[in-house]
Amino acid sequence: MTTTSAADPDRLEGTLFPVAWLVVVVLVALGSAGLVGWLDNAPGGPGRLELTSTGDTAIRGELDAAAAELSGIASQVERLGVLGRGSLASLTAGDFDTLDAAIAEGTVVVTGIRDAGTALRTKLLALPLSGRDAGWTYSAATLDRYARLVAAVDATNGLAESWARLAQGGLSAGRLTGLLDAHDQAIVSAIDAGLKGEWSTALGRIDAATALLVEADALRVRLQNTVDVATLSEWIRRNRDYDVALRRLYVVSSESPTKVTPEIREALAAEKTARDALPRNTSNLVIILAEIARGGLNQAVIGIEEARARLTAAMAAVEEPSAAP
Repeated sequence: MTTTSAADPDRLEGTLFPVAWLVVVVLVALGSAGLVGWLDNAPGGPGRLELTSTGDTAIRGELDAAAAELSGIASQVERLGVLGRGSLASLTAGDFDTLDAAIAEGTVVVTGIRDAGTALRTKLLALPLSGRDAGWTYSAATLDRYARLVAAVDATNGLAESWARLAQGGLSAGRLTGLLDAHDQAIVSAIDAGLKGEWSTALGRIDAATALLVEADALRVRLQNTVDVATLSEWIRRNRDYDVALRRLYVVSSESPTKVTPEIREALAAEKTARDALPRNTSNLVIILAEIARGGLNQAVIGIEEARARLTAAMAAVEEPSAAP
């Protein structure tokens, strides 16, 4: 009897320990379930929308107004895309007047997009939806709509750079192509007048050709920031030398139309030297410049279309008032 009593404490401890452990496990499980239930019903969560309804209602008008402004920006981006594609078509057709008009309008449009985007971004960032405690005041749906609005505005980033590349690179190269071709035609026309002894007409056409070279050189300077213009620079220099030599020949020839003087012989030699230095074929240069122009326009148009696609996708996610309860 005494032996059995002495063993009872050990037996009792072995029996109670599993029971106690089970109680602890049950209590922890119940506590976890309570925590999960509390989280499911935290402010902003799907189970306790009434806790954020006041904040959601108060901010919904601001988000709706932002969505409306974003829609206006999207329309301007769409217009910019049309102008970009039209510029490419105008360059291909050699219609520089239409190209100039498209560039001018596009510059105004892209400036409007930039200003409107900056203003809208400022308004959005001023809203109390990005702070640490925003989740206690606004629902997840409202915060998500806000984030999508900000992302949609950011989708317009880079449009100004794309349009500047189109205006400065593509337009300069395209205009340069036309100037080089017009210069060649003017010199050919001057030579034709010179062969007929029409010195005044020939000199006027040479002067017109030289003016085209001056304009081409100014565009070359603008283009050199984005394109290797070493070949172009040499082409312009050699043609300018020829223009000078040809003009000198016609001036001295007009002064002695019936007699070959030493001045004429000297001018003839200088004209031949300058002519021999000219590239044998300028068509390749014109083709290269045209490709440079199209390449610049293509890259710009691609950039605009990519921005438009990003904005369109973002608009689809924020133009639903039901997204915010």
